[in-house]
Amino acid sequence: MKYLTGLLLLLFMHTAMASQCRVDSGPWESVAGGWFPLTVPLIANPSTGRIDLNGYRMECRYTPESGPVSRTDRLYTKPGALQSPYFGNYKVGLRIRGTDYPSPVTGNILLATMRNDSKRHDLDTYMYILTRGSPGKPINIHAGQQFATFYFYQKGFHKDHEVEVLLYAGNDFMTEPSTCTINSNQPIDVNFNTVDRTLIGETVSSTPIRTTLRLSYACPDPGITMPITITLKGIPASFDAGVLRMSNPNLGTGMLRGTGQVAPENSFTTNIVNSSGGDDVTFALTRRPGSAPATGAFSGSGTLVMGIP
Repeated sequence: MKYLTGLLLLLFMHTAMASQCRVDSGPWESVAGGWFPLTVPLIANPSTGRIDLNGYRMECRYTPESGPVSRTDRLYTKPGALQSPYFGNYKVGLRIRGTDYPSPVTGNILLATMRNDSKRHDLDTYMYILTRGSPGKPINIHAGQQFATFYFYQKGFHKDHEVEVLLYAGNDFMTEPSTCTINSNQPIDVNFNTVDRTLIGETVSSTPIRTTLRLSYACPDPGITMPITITLKGIPASFDAGVLRMSNPNLGTGMLRGTGQVAPENSFTTNIVNSSGGDDVTFALTRRPGSAPATGAFSGSGTLVMGIP
């Protein structure tokens, strides 16, 4: 009976020891349980024909123990090593040490050879999205959401087992992996110039302080004729969810297309014909009801994103 108890203890110890991984020099976490949650910053780094989601550094190592240095574990990809529900019809894949592997990613790609020497190994493995020359639905991921899973396999001295790396977004993230542009991707400067604060209206429909700008749309692929959406991304003012927040807390800026107001996180539908199009939009300065905004310079920001209905 003592022999059986000792054998069970040895089996438990053997299973518990496995690789450890971490992100951005954070604490080491064991992957012995078969899954490993990672919260990573989502940063889109545009490159030629692609967007790399490589705003973090993931390292793994053999869990240090008193055995010989020759003890080794290895991490490999499993077949279909990348899964994500958020990227729709876009072509995605894994970039591993500078080589692209389109999804579905093949198995048995060596990620790291880890010896019992406490050395850390940069997996240098990131997700990428291929851009395209026609509009598509924006990718919109909120902080805390799981956006992808990497499927790895550990082989070596310790028990062979699968490792699921669950990737969670550390920040809100929105991108449109298309090379179509709004105003050639140049910043749109909405300048109200000097205004009399007593003339600023309390609603978008009533304020006389406005400026109209032209939005021009273009796609590099020829012959594209289709409906598109233009979404206004930004933080709404505390006093009116329909306008953008300004640095002056008593001011807000609303956007209109024709007579229709476009609130932050909302969109309007328009068209591209033969790969180009355009709209006039009006920006209107408003104030908090009953307030007298402080004088001085103010600023704000927002983002316009092209997509499809």
